[in-house]
Amino acid sequence: MSRKLTPEDLQNENEFTLLEEVSHFHLKEFIVEQIQNEKHLIKAYSVYQISMIVILFVTVIKAFMLSSHGLRLPLYNVGYAILFSFTALIFIHEFIHAVAYWLTGSRNLKFGVLWKKFLFYVLADKQVISPGAFRFVANAPFVFVKVITLFFTIYCWHSPAAYFFLTIMCIHSLFCAGDMAMLAFYRQHPDKEIYNYDDPERHVTFFYFRKKN
Repeated sequence: MSRKLTPEDLQNENEFTLLEEVSHFHLKEFIVEQIQNEKHLIKAYSVYQISMIVILFVTVIKAFMLSSHGLRLPLYNVGYAILFSFTALIFIHEFIHAVAYWLTGSRNLKFGVLWKKFLFYVLADKQVISPGAFRFVANAPFVFVKVITLFFTIYCWHSPAAYFFLTIMCIHSLFCAGDMAMLAFYRQHPDKEIYNYDDPERHVTFFYFRKKN
């Protein structure tokens, strides 16, 4: 088993080169930049997002129509799902990131929030994240929440509860934009083996790539 890299290892100029230094206070701007620059992943994700928005719109309209005929539970479940999504689901999303970090060997995790930008995040304090681990961590909430909500939507299809899970599935797609943008950053450098680490004291994430021999 190979030794886990440290931030000091990445600063060895004979083996690694600094690719990007991102301030956590400008993380949203960095995310927007990746969305603008990367085409394939972002285009596919945009199509997915649009489909989720359409499904959500149809779900809400149908719930209102049923409510007008006296069947109010579907509309109530849509409302509960919206409330859940913008409260508990935010923390569940970050908790899944944390579990993914833990499973890939990272410890000393820290949660943070930028209230002015309503941006929540979890990071591994000064621990180097390999390319494979990064992709696993970034994809974990998207895949986990999608599988769970899709399963219960199908399982409860003939019940008002289906409106709850379907609404959560659609709204959560919007929560994953930042994760997809970070993956897009890696896709823009397919020839590079990129490693990163967070420095919460300096509020900076550093991206390095390994030099080729």
